[in-house]
Amino acid sequence: MIKNKIIQNLKTALKKSGIKDDSLIDLQPPTNAQFGDYSTSVALKLTKLFKKNPMEIAEEIKKNFPKSEFVEKIEIVKPGFINFWVSNNNLLDFAQKINEDKFEFPSFHLGKNKKIMVEFAHPNTHKLFHIGHLRNISTGESIVRIFEAVGNKVIRTNYQGDIGLHIAKCLYGIRNSQSVIKKLNNLQERIEFIGKMYTEGTKAYDNPKAKEEINKINKMIYNQDPEILPLWQETKKWSLDYFDEVYKRVYSHFDRLYLESDVTKRGLEISKEIYKKGVLEKSQGAIVFNGKKYGLDIRVFINSLGFPTYEGKEMGLAEKEFYDFGELDKNIHVVTPEQTSFFKITFKVEELINEKKYKGKQYHLIYEWVKLKEGKMSSREGNIIEANWLIDQIKTKILERFKCDEKTAETLAVASAKYSFLKNSTQTIIHFDIDESIAVDGNSAPYIVYTYVRCQSVLRRHSGKAEGRVQNLNDDSGVAPLPRMTESESNLLRKLYQFPEVVLKSAEQYSPNFIATYLYELASQFNLFYQKNPILKAEKETKELRLLITQTTANVIKKGLELLGIKTVERM
Repeated sequence: MIKNKIIQNLKTALKKSGIKDDSLIDLQPPTNAQFGDYSTSVALKLTKLFKKNPMEIAEEIKKNFPKSEFVEKIEIVKPGFINFWVSNNNLLDFAQKINEDKFEFPSFHLGKNKKIMVEFAHPNTHKLFHIGHLRNISTGESIVRIFEAVGNKVIRTNYQGDIGLHIAKCLYGIRNSQSVIKKLNNLQERIEFIGKMYTEGTKAYDNPKAKEEINKINKMIYNQDPEILPLWQETKKWSLDYFDEVYKRVYSHFDRLYLESDVTKRGLEISKEIYKKGVLEKSQGAIVFNGKKYGLDIRVFINSLGFPTYEGKEMGLAEKEFYDFGELDKNIHVVTPEQTSFFKITFKVEELINEKKYKGKQYHLIYEWVKLKEGKMSSREGNIIEANWLIDQIKTKILERFKCDEKTAETLAVASAKYSFLKNSTQTIIHFDIDESIAVDGNSAPYIVYTYVRCQSVLRRHSGKAEGRVQNLNDDSGVAPLPRMTESESNLLRKLYQFPEVVLKSAEQYSPNFIATYLYELASQFNLFYQKNPILKAEKETKELRLLITQTTANVIKKGLELLGIKTVERM
């Protein structure tokens, strides 16, 4: 990378200036593109050491910076920043590689094994896959793709709750409506039935007699009682089949599906073992972890009835996850903020069990809640906005607005939902709005996909083929026979050049929104360029350059959306 070359030359410049410590060197793309491709504040950091004006230090570094073909210009700006412009030849070389779909991203690893697990989606059986799960799976899928892009082996896992009180409530309702089951003709009807039964069971739980029966069912499930087992297994399969359909619809898959029932027994055993070792202690008939010793909360691992809590089950899950796929560098759990205390406690207990195996290797990636703009949406399932229902609503509006075919509308609907989540920081609460999600004049997936379609249309008209492709503009000697670039051409090439580092930043900060923001800015910049600069009617050499920019823009948009887990279409 040219960034690394500039850093090396900065180190050389510092040595020539008598500075042996190069740890203060920083080099990042400036917020404003007018200040170059890279900027360093090293001169400002050296002010105290040398007791000199930072502008003087910056000038000395610039004077000692080795001449190189990859840096076109160096400028000093107050109060002492040093800005670098990459040469046009390097910008063109980068564009030529992208023109040939040769993407190279900086490496970023969280450990020596280059192996990461991402645990995401997390729906509970016997419940709907709702809008919150849709944000979860969109985030997790993108994190997986980004970490793969920067050189990691990523394992996709999904921890799904299939036991617990919510299951018992649902089965209580179903047992009282057994005759209805035979009349359910397809999966959709079964899932709607499960949703209604869960609602009925939840309401019934307020009744003391029903509550007693539901608690009894809960115990029967834990004990694998043959009286409840067939119904539990059958209805669980309905949920798992339904989840599989959702996963396929949003282009996700998993290397391993973990079920709560798979880890409950082992979680209980581990909790009992570490109680004997003094990691846990007794309190009011339960087994708890006294986190106060570590500035944390007190949480129950085995309740007074002798059942493992979520914390206890997590011990069994952690053991399996860190065994099934060998040594991991990091296990990233994509979960909402209310589980922050839970993870702080379980991570700490795991470290106390086996520091070498677990310490520093568990990470809670918090994503915030999704709310709805008042009056914008409603669902047949009360206040639960089911994921498929939401995508279908978006799809209906797209069919009305864009007059496209069913397949295109489906792709755009999934894209619109996902992008609405991913353009925001995971720390941001989202107020979802369907109209906003499909606005072709705003920060939306259809706007970015439309820009890709526009690029492809130009390339098709140029080549006369179904899919346009620009030939390599360099001759055999490697010298590009191109005219002098205009400022708008140069700026667009510089924007395209930023893409690999945006992907790196997204990996470093677990933040797909950096890619989403970049794609929106790129699309906006290209569309402005397109409006002001003729492409196919330009002079030969200028046309070749602008076609290269168009092809590179199309390829970067397609790749960027791919990293977000979003597909493109060829026509809109």
